[in-house]
Amino acid sequence: MLIKNLSPIDRGIRGIVAVVALVAALFFPDAIGDPLLRGILIAFGLLNAISLVFGNCLVYQIAGISTYKGANSSDT
Repeated sequence: MLIKNLSPIDRGIRGIVAVVALVAALFFPDAIGDPLLRGILIAFGLLNAISLVFGNCLVYQIAGISTYKGANSSDT
């Protein structure tokens, strides 16, 4: 079971970062140049998109951080 630990603002920022990273990596490969950097940007964008969708960040969970202030922090 995933526990929500991202606030709506945190999720919004992750959404913007995901879109920017994925658009830069997929549509502007010449601006980035290095294929390894493109792969890292794609992975970073996808991980942020996954966190956005589920409202959970595994790094936050490991560190014990939560920006979510909901009454019920567990996702059913």
